[in-house]
Amino acid sequence: MYDVVVYLSSLPRIADRERKAQTLRAFAAGAVAQGARVLVQTRNEVVDCRLAVIMAWVGTTISGPHIQLRKDVIAHQHNQGQHVMPIDGSCFKFADPASQFLRYSLDGVFYNTNNYANANSDDRKWRMIRAQLGLELLPWRDQGKHVMVCLQRDGGWSMKGINMTAWTNTTVQRLRTLTDRPILIRPHPAHPMDLSHLTSLPGVTESKKGRSLQQDLVKAWAAVFCNSSSAVASVLAGVPVFASDADCVAWSVANHDLATIETPARPDRTQWLNDLSAAHWTDSESESGVIYRHFLPWI
Repeated sequence: MYDVVVYLSSLPRIADRERKAQTLRAFAAGAVAQGARVLVQTRNEVVDCRLAVIMAWVGTTISGPHIQLRKDVIAHQHNQGQHVMPIDGSCFKFADPASQFLRYSLDGVFYNTNNYANANSDDRKWRMIRAQLGLELLPWRDQGKHVMVCLQRDGGWSMKGINMTAWTNTTVQRLRTLTDRPILIRPHPAHPMDLSHLTSLPGVTESKKGRSLQQDLVKAWAAVFCNSSSAVASVLAGVPVFASDADCVAWSVANHDLATIETPARPDRTQWLNDLSAAHWTDSESESGVIYRHFLPWI
């Protein structure tokens, strides 16, 4: 049995495939550096191992050979009592277009459910991310104008089968009964949606195409999410967050009931930010074996 199998075959044939392949190869090299017996798998075949490493997870609508392989790998590892490590995008991607930092976890990708091996972390990784990405944690905002509603892609793993259209309709219509503030709906850039039935409501508008998340947060009173990692940008900007799904990465510093939209809580964010930052790693850390060694106590 291999210690680690890294599935290059879990990648789709898309424009940034080579970038993702570099990340997987870096992990393989790091595991070898730590003395592990490693296979880099290029075939759509499942191999016995203690740790299977794949890129991303599986959603509800996207299909293809690479998705089927991921499903097979996840099921095989579970049935064998072994582990799978998904590598997913950065929660700081709004400031990290080159994906310098990626998330690593065990046996699933849901932040508040699966194991990111990051509990009670110090601020070392946050200081690294802050310096490399030019980020700051701004004080909580107690003034603002509009409420931003941030949408996600239908069918992605993070939505867990939630219908984005239904969620948007319910959320915006309820907000309209709870506050007189302007409501700005921000569609996912890769998932346009017909919002005309909502923008016909008083004070409801759609974000203009091409505007950044940071621009839509300027002068925002609050921001509403299902479980999008974009909530992190709002927290860092000091805009109070409302989240409806407990697996939102910002859940522990978010409000959970829209009824308090005019009186949002503004909790301490220090430990949350330290822990979230500690879930993110670079390819150079991976290639050195730091990530593999960090997760070994749980494998």
